[in-house]
Amino acid sequence: MLSGTASPARRARLALILVCVPATALLPSRTLAQTEPELPRAFLDTTYSPPTRGKLIRVKADGDLQAALQASQPGDVIELPAGATFTGNFILPKKSGTDWIYIRSSAHALLPHPGTRVFPSHARLMPKIDTPNRAPAIRTAAAAHHYRFVGIEVTARGDTRSTGPYSDNNVVYLESEGGQTSPSQVPTDIVFDRCYVHGTPAGSVRRGIAMNGAGMAVVDSYLSDFHEVGADSQAISGWNGPGPFKIVNNYLEGAGENLMFGGADPSIPDLVPSDIEVRRNHLFKPLSWKIGHPTYAGRPWSVKNIFELKNARRVLAEGNLLEHN
Repeated sequence: MLSGTASPARRARLALILVCVPATALLPSRTLAQTEPELPRAFLDTTYSPPTRGKLIRVKADGDLQAALQASQPGDVIELPAGATFTGNFILPKKSGTDWIYIRSSAHALLPHPGTRVFPSHARLMPKIDTPNRAPAIRTAAAAHHYRFVGIEVTARGDTRSTGPYSDNNVVYLESEGGQTSPSQVPTDIVFDRCYVHGTPAGSVRRGIAMNGAGMAVVDSYLSDFHEVGADSQAISGWNGPGPFKIVNNYLEGAGENLMFGGADPSIPDLVPSDIEVRRNHLFKPLSWKIGHPTYAGRPWSVKNIFELKNARRVLAEGNLLEHN
């Protein structure tokens, strides 16, 4: 407490202290400011450009999709008949060369043009890849690369028990089969373009696409019905791949987090998912998942955040609609 009887010298010392303390707070803001966020250093070009130099491999409705994947070479197009269902757990093998292999619908010309999002109503124009068990419908061999899916429906039925977790873990698992512990093992250059990836309204399906690689993109697609009781679920998630990643113009529906990077420890030492572009997406949680809402469907899914970054850097999020967080 100050005293009115203090000596002139003491008053001078106190005045000096009082003046100096706020002076620190008045330093220029740039002196104390943190470094500004850095934009992605790399952006993926996902222009639709189907190969023309290779073979067109037409798989019949009752044909062997895995055999077609094994036989294909960079520059080939694998065409699946719209309306056909291919049930199994399919692996994208590693090939030599840098040309793309396209896996597309026979009705690709009737799909919305590139740059336009598909909806479930377009499923009639798509072949379906369906997992019959808890393993992924599509996954990658070690260092598989340069695959593009165009106009494909990919689904898992999920467990319908009311308690959990009982879940199909991933509908699409873009990580080296058997795991990956070094960047040389990660899958690269894989694109899902105008695809419909989904679970079922009552089934426990944890994740639509696990993006654990480099040069991964999901564009103009519709991902829905990813939910679980007692565990987090996502439409798209990545934690064990370096990037870059592109997630543009999609509908993303997930109970735990619609979109997340991080959330699990990477098995590649010191890895941070990087150079992530997230633009023009609709991230949505149906009110039928909300306990107490008039439309509540009776399944107590574990509902959390709508967009979460736990381990990521150089992320651009722009022009997204986040609804019912």
